[in-house]
Amino acid sequence: MSTKPTPQHEWLKKLHGNWRVESEMMMPDGSTVQGNGTETCRDFGGLWAYSEGKSSMPDGSDMNYRFGLGFDVTFNEYRGYMMMDASSHLWKYNGSLSADGNVMTLDCEGPNMMGEGTAMYRDTITLIDENHRTLTSSGQGPDGQWVTFMTAHYTRM
Repeated sequence: MSTKPTPQHEWLKKLHGNWRVESEMMMPDGSTVQGNGTETCRDFGGLWAYSEGKSSMPDGSDMNYRFGLGFDVTFNEYRGYMMMDASSHLWKYNGSLSADGNVMTLDCEGPNMMGEGTAMYRDTITLIDENHRTLTSSGQGPDGQWVTFMTAHYTRM
């Protein structure tokens, strides 16, 4: 028996479409690097938003990625993943939607970009309107505070 879409799956439709992406990344030395790219997000069985994207890395090279986000009815939470050709790590997200339906917070554990071991990360998708959204990526510091290292602006094409 297949899973039927629930009201929580409706939110995913807001991500569907073709997007232009402009980003700003904070480097360890405090400087910033601008990036740009594109993303196409489609429906996958009414249960997932599935994206394929291409963006520029801080060194100017291209990075391709795949991203999926759905609502898991078994665990009653949003879950997602991201894989990219610039990393061997599979980013696995647990997510929650704000009460007003405008902010999706996705938490995950990944390689510590500042040293050894792993660290906690948070990606926050904020819906501005039907044609604009942002993605803010943060890492959790040793003091427990979240430090933003990238902000991306998505504009529907």
